[in-house]
Amino acid sequence: MIAKGGRLFVGLSTAAAVAFLPFELYASIALASLALFLVFVFRDPKRTIGDGVVAPADGKVRDVDAVKGYVSTYLALRNVHVTRAPIDGVVTGKQRSRGKHAPAFSRRTEHNERLEISLRTGLGDISIVEMTGAVARRIVPYVQVGQALGKGEKMSLIRFGSRVDIFLPPATVRIVVKKGDRLRGGVTRIAEVLDGSVE
Repeated sequence: MIAKGGRLFVGLSTAAAVAFLPFELYASIALASLALFLVFVFRDPKRTIGDGVVAPADGKVRDVDAVKGYVSTYLALRNVHVTRAPIDGVVTGKQRSRGKHAPAFSRRTEHNERLEISLRTGLGDISIVEMTGAVARRIVPYVQVGQALGKGEKMSLIRFGSRVDIFLPPATVRIVVKKGDRLRGGVTRIAEVLDGSVE
């Protein structure tokens, strides 16, 4: 399955490969290879949703602050770039900020273009900040303010490499991941609910 927001790129490269085939074989092969690469980049696999508070994105944990309820994830080009709701909630805010395009793994990403999605949940207010990188130039949101989301429901597509930070209410959760851990969006538990009321 191809993620919404990536289908046009796959379709255009595939159509171009077919159009060039009668005239320029090598160009057609190159375009077909690009199409296959884009299918991989924009893939949107089905997921079995995990327990507790789940990761909003695939990738590698780049930073954790358990006291602040903060987990930062770096998404490499090979990762799935569809983000997902970490817990049931209602979208209370969706704020896009224009900015730079520093590499997603660098400290300068604080000034990158970003999309912040705020959720009101049974645990308290949660904020998910999605940032572009040097290659990623566009975040395609799937959600609207006022929309109710189930845990694991899709929130957006970040095109190519990127970073996703999540801020959880530290009074109601315990972070269970550490720096360097590999995450799968919607599947990997990143925090346990302290009173066990949300699974």
